[in-house]
Amino acid sequence: MGLFNHQPSDSKVPHLPSSSPSASKADQATMYPHEKPRDPPSYQPPPITSSFAGPSRPVAPTYAALHLAKTDRVRLIGFPPDAQRPVNDAILRAWPVGIQQQGPFDASSYEWKLSGRPWSGQGSEAVPARRLMSHLLHALSASGWHLAMSVDLSRKGWDKDTLLFRSGPGLQRYFFSVSFNEGDKVRIIDPPNEVTKQAFIDAISTWPLGIQASKEKEPACHQLKLRGNPWWTSDGHQINQSRLLACAILSAMDACGFELVGSVDMSVGTGDNNLDLDSWFFASKI
Repeated sequence: MGLFNHQPSDSKVPHLPSSSPSASKADQATMYPHEKPRDPPSYQPPPITSSFAGPSRPVAPTYAALHLAKTDRVRLIGFPPDAQRPVNDAILRAWPVGIQQQGPFDASSYEWKLSGRPWSGQGSEAVPARRLMSHLLHALSASGWHLAMSVDLSRKGWDKDTLLFRSGPGLQRYFFSVSFNEGDKVRIIDPPNEVTKQAFIDAISTWPLGIQASKEKEPACHQLKLRGNPWWTSDGHQINQSRLLACAILSAMDACGFELVGSVDMSVGTGDNNLDLDSWFFASKI
């Protein structure tokens, strides 16, 4: 007899009252002696709040975008007009060759065309470009705009990230950057003090193949050249160790009181294959 063909005798099968409309209430009570009719669960939509909400700010935040256009432009999209002045001041303060022209791009955006090519990310402009971004992030944070994420919204080659900002209370935070360069170099740009700089150097020194050279690339920028090719390798061991190195950097900066707030592709890269790496931006913890 098949396993699924076996039918138990009637004496072992409990009598189930009919579920038809003619079934008596007594039968139904016998079947479900402890069941009581229940109302369907009610649903209330969650309140509209945010991490910045409070008695004086009970509504959801606003979002706006900073677009790195072409190789030389900064464009604010969806920001209120009062964000333009601090951004303008940050550019004048941090970008040594200045501004060529500026003005509204359309009804929802405002654009600066810079002298030089900061988003080419190469040569003498590579470090100042990262410094400029740190100053932009600081100016916007102090004005109540905080980096939420950086995203790639383009399928074009040589593209860069768009930075999305979230409104909130103004915060004074110290920003600095770490950049990964060529196939084997890493830099810390504008660390707040010697302790943070040394913690960074110590983290990089965990690279198992060792360090070829360590030097001041330029004022307020320390560069280490690693043995091997951590950013350009197909060797499984080096791939794993480069990820552990990234974790070591995060741990060291966290211990110094700084958190990673953004990983930004801000360069068009070099060569036919658009070879570029993200730059990391750290800010003092809130």
